[in-house]
Amino acid sequence: MLASTLPPSEISPATVPTGGSRKDRCAALRRKGWVALVVIALAPVFFVLLEAAHASRNMAYWDDFDTALAFVLRLNDGTTFGGFRDEVFALNNEHRMLTSRLIIAGTYWVTGTLDFSWFSAIGNASILLLCVLLVSAADTLPRRLRMGLLLAFLLFHLEHYENFLWSGSSIDHFQVALLAGGAIIALAKGSRVGWLSAGLLALLATFTLAHGIVVWPVGALMLFLAGERRRLAGWLVLGVLAVAGFLLGFHANASHEFASLTLLGLADIVHYWLRLLGSAVALGASGVSPWLGVILLAAMVWLGALKFARREPVAFAVAVFAIVALAMIAFGRTVQSGGIVHSRYLVLGALAWAMVGFMVLEHFTRPRRPFRLLVRLTPVLVVFNISANYLFGEKAESWIEGRDRAAVRFKQFGADGHGPYHLYPVPERSTWLLNEAERRGIYRMPAICVARSFPDTRLSTRIVYYVDEMTVTPRAAVIGGWAAIRGVPS
Repeated sequence: MLASTLPPSEISPATVPTGGSRKDRCAALRRKGWVALVVIALAPVFFVLLEAAHASRNMAYWDDFDTALAFVLRLNDGTTFGGFRDEVFALNNEHRMLTSRLIIAGTYWVTGTLDFSWFSAIGNASILLLCVLLVSAADTLPRRLRMGLLLAFLLFHLEHYENFLWSGSSIDHFQVALLAGGAIIALAKGSRVGWLSAGLLALLATFTLAHGIVVWPVGALMLFLAGERRRLAGWLVLGVLAVAGFLLGFHANASHEFASLTLLGLADIVHYWLRLLGSAVALGASGVSPWLGVILLAAMVWLGALKFARREPVAFAVAVFAIVALAMIAFGRTVQSGGIVHSRYLVLGALAWAMVGFMVLEHFTRPRRPFRLLVRLTPVLVVFNISANYLFGEKAESWIEGRDRAAVRFKQFGADGHGPYHLYPVPERSTWLLNEAERRGIYRMPAICVARSFPDTRLSTRIVYYVDEMTVTPRAAVIGGWAAIRGVPS
């Protein structure tokens, strides 16, 4: 060898072997691959969170009027401890929203005002934290990469625009997913502390949205399969008490319509449920979504036959929670929704698909090649995510446009209900709430039209425009119209 034929003084850097052994080169290449996959996984997360931050406004919209403004005005009137307890546990459209009301009340008591942009941030942080917990629970680096990629590409895109852009949706639908997922992860620890933590999180999930109740039977299934008979008994007792508390004084909103419990009505519920299950990956193809829902259920049956409920207790339980929770939503919203699968419901379907995809990858991945299938799947996930952003980007923009236009009209007239978009279905109520909140110094609709400078503006003959509104009132000066370029879609 070179070192044995030349004295040390004659060895130059050029004569030293470089590159290391094949094993070292493979290890270095593998590390670069891991880093590349992490960067790829983080890309959709940063994109959607930046979009959400850009669209965020301190703006009350639809459900926010009842769950936040009216609630805080009642607190401002003064209340006893018993009155506050009744307020935070009160029913709203078949839900009890304890956690979001505590957040809203806490914000009001600390700052004296309301900021809906912060509520949106808290909701979006909830789904981010759930993903972190699920990735951490996957134990090893290859498993964490598989879990992380699936969650990133299935959850972080504009198909979920309602949850990411609207605080009234994110603070409930993202939060209940976090609480239920956190309870399942804690329960899987198999310790006393894990059981106690799971019980607390399950209680909070129950009183966040109605389908949070599903975490109790799912947790019971986990404990039964784990042979934890003593903890199972305690879990069942706690669950019965929680559900009894939820149902105490329960009543449905009189204006809501529900499917009849006939064969035809049940068929409608099942069809809507299958659509809810499949819509998360159907990319708006409503005719395909029920069949994708059937595929998801078939995959769960197959994984159950392979004993994945024991092999992957967290992923299997989270998938079961999401699927059964969507069944509850279908039961309550089949008629009320008019058959429309709203964007805010898709988080549960996407979560179920991510968990099923993870378990399928675990089944077919070979230990000696832990990333082969994942690398092959990644381009499919990238195409899906980009397609979702492309197909639903316009809907997200329309949602923002409708919200902002309604707010502009309120600023102009001092009343909701002017123009094609409203802040709330009953403009008289929203007008009173906004004016009363502003009078008390609790909340004021923020500025929507802000000053902008265009230092490089040049005269153009290509633009066609028309000014169709120009009014000046003691409240505002308003100029409205349209502008477009000939031959360019606008």
